[in-house]
Amino acid sequence: MRKLNLLLCFLTITFLSSCSKNDDGDVVKTVEMTVYPETGYGGYVFSQDVYGEFLLFSENDNQEKRILTNGGDFSDNFNYEKGYEYKIEARKIFLKNPPQDGSSIIFEFVKIISKTKVVTQDSEQQIEMEVGPTKVGFISRSLNEIQEALFVKENGDTHMKPLLEIEGFNHEEGYEYQLNVKKIIEAEPYSVKYILVDIVSQEQI
Repeated sequence: MRKLNLLLCFLTITFLSSCSKNDDGDVVKTVEMTVYPETGYGGYVFSQDVYGEFLLFSENDNQEKRILTNGGDFSDNFNYEKGYEYKIEARKIFLKNPPQDGSSIIFEFVKIISKTKVVTQDSEQQIEMEVGPTKVGFISRSLNEIQEALFVKENGDTHMKPLLEIEGFNHEEGYEYQLNVKKIIEAEPYSVKYILVDIVSQEQI
């Protein structure tokens, strides 16, 4: 029991020594993060049918991949390129007075530690894809305005995501589709596109 108490004491001291406070009373901790070569997607608090494209990251002490929806000034200060994996230094800020409809933690970019090209070769594969009956709004990282997008799920994925186009596919509102599509990834410059192979099923919802 004494050893456990000593360990807890040590961990607490270590955490506090790596943290500081800013002028607003927020606790600030310096962390190392991995930012992945592909982006992730998530919804917005203000709307149930508008989705955004976000950086996909993990922290050095938590390897679970998450989308960075609380990125503070990341968009302005971090020049992200798809196809590269980054190790970066960031400030993790625990807000003393968080907004009612927002996170109590935000991240601020500090510097790039390393940048590695991960997607180095072109690839092509045929996959199965589910397409939802209604389209959604989509705000991409490259264009800060709402666009209309298909709502899809690739075989093996857990969640649906917005997709601007499947070449050769005409979506009819109110129908759910199962498709075979060709997924083509180009390494330089990094891009992903989908081409319709055939419609497996089309069911009215």
